[in-house]
Amino acid sequence: MKLYLINLVQPLTLILIGTVSRTKSSPLTKRGPVCREIVVPVTITCDNAIVHPSIDVSSLMGLLSSVIGLGFGLTIQGTYQIRGTYCEPEVIVPSRSNTLQLLAHPATYDRNYWSPSYDGDRYSWVAVASKQGYPTFAYDRLGNGNSSRPDGVAVVQMPAQAATAHEMIKLARAGPAGGSPFPRAFNNIIHVGCSMGSLAANVLNVQYPDDVNATILTGFSKTWVNVIPGFTLTAGLIPAQLVQANKYGPLTQGYLLATSEAGVEYLLFYGPPGINYDPVFIHQDYLNRGTLTLGEAASAALIPTASRYKGSVFVITGQEDAVFCGSLGFIGSGPGNCGNGAWNV
Repeated sequence: MKLYLINLVQPLTLILIGTVSRTKSSPLTKRGPVCREIVVPVTITCDNAIVHPSIDVSSLMGLLSSVIGLGFGLTIQGTYQIRGTYCEPEVIVPSRSNTLQLLAHPATYDRNYWSPSYDGDRYSWVAVASKQGYPTFAYDRLGNGNSSRPDGVAVVQMPAQAATAHEMIKLARAGPAGGSPFPRAFNNIIHVGCSMGSLAANVLNVQYPDDVNATILTGFSKTWVNVIPGFTLTAGLIPAQLVQANKYGPLTQGYLLATSEAGVEYLLFYGPPGINYDPVFIHQDYLNRGTLTLGEAASAALIPTASRYKGSVFVITGQEDAVFCGSLGFIGSGPGNCGNGAWNV
């Protein structure tokens, strides 16, 4: 992964990560960020998309059609636990110490996407943020990692992800005096997403346009629905409980797991292995893969433009992103094109 430091003409300085190539970062000190687990209890109410509870991956396009026809109107209420890793930076920069980077991972990943345990800090967003003086909170989005895993069709959808982030942001701004599990109160919030995490960040800006001061969307475009069937088949997505019963047996069939390592490599990595990316890394990445829910995939297709959001935005996407930029998502269907036409980000 190539690391970028972008200085915007805004009150905040934002750190960006791309996924086209990788460079090694040299640590400024040996101390590193000081990190600890945080459990954030959230109680949410949201309007999710109306879907049939018996839907499965074999009728995903039928699910999309039904959602597009029925829209949102399924009221969801619930209390959940969101788990994440909070890190204080190793470098103290007074102008950034009260700015929290809230990190939302892609589908099929968890919070460790932002600081994978491979080759030191080479692929770690958290390490780079720490060296620039930013505290971070990388969290397992609802339905992922060690966070609560409610129904994968009716509950774990984009509106629920936004409502969850909204409650976390309120607690991050309140600090301990407001009953928050965060160690201190933050004046500024930068919401950073990748892929499905970027979609979730954009939904937050639609529903709660005043929540964050800045948004970084990586692996993102405004058009991606056409790729869903190809993505599903290429990754070999099937109910996770059928693939790893010991780990995912208690989950509903709305939780999907990839079964094709070659397909995942095609969809998520660019260029020849050994040149553009480490083939050992892709194998470890696949072994540690997580889930995607049917509810997220379907509801993400309906999210409008965040026209009321007035904060800073930075979008960075690979030129040939196979998921978000017009490719059909099948191996051999050709690269995406993020720079021209309808898929120009």
